[in-house]
Amino acid sequence: MRTQRERLRPILAGMAKQSKPRPERLDLDQFESVEDALEKIESGDRYFDIGKLAMSYGEDGAGLPLTRPVLFWFSMITRSQGLHDAIVREVGEGNPHAVFPLIRAFAESVVLVYYVLDHPDYVEALMDHPRNFGKHGPRRKSMQSLITYMEKDAPGMKDVYANLSEATHFGSTAMWASAKPGESGEHDFTWASAPEWRSDEQALIACAQTLEMADAMTFLLTRFAERYVVSQLQVTNPVRHEPGD
Repeated sequence: MRTQRERLRPILAGMAKQSKPRPERLDLDQFESVEDALEKIESGDRYFDIGKLAMSYGEDGAGLPLTRPVLFWFSMITRSQGLHDAIVREVGEGNPHAVFPLIRAFAESVVLVYYVLDHPDYVEALMDHPRNFGKHGPRRKSMQSLITYMEKDAPGMKDVYANLSEATHFGSTAMWASAKPGESGEHDFTWASAPEWRSDEQALIACAQTLEMADAMTFLLTRFAERYVVSQLQVTNPVRHEPGD
């Protein structure tokens, strides 16, 4: 059986920099067009199917144990669905100003699930605003420290996050998002007053990143369920076997 590291590494190993004309580690050839990419990145039932892992254990009315990891898991399933669907919608609208900040938020969620998978007690630090915990309460880690923790399995995440941040905070990616180079020289460009993709390739990059984030999140949430949700439900509400089963 492949270890967590062996299974996660192909998902997030590269996710190369947006600054390159065509990232070598993002598979853009999986898409025939932007329209084809939009169909392929639809979330479908992937997050609902993860949630179904817990449903069968609550069918006889015994209820679900409301542990902190269980609450975190359910909340992250919903967040993943919301972010994923919003990305698909904004890709279709041709709005990179919304797409890349949304992918960044999705990436932060992936990083957080990865960390909580190994440190379930960290959920306590997420359950209230930091100012309400007082001087000796739990402390949250910076996103950079969480990314560093994930680096052994996802060495490309640091660069991906940096480039997504360049688009989210008004850096070079955001600076040139509304301008396209013209044909007469480097000082010639066209400006669009409404959001649009600079090229189909930029849209395909966003779609490929979305798929990689979604695959990573699906893997991590499933692993999280196996470790902290289903195991708890089996103890609280064990599956009954009739004689002769």
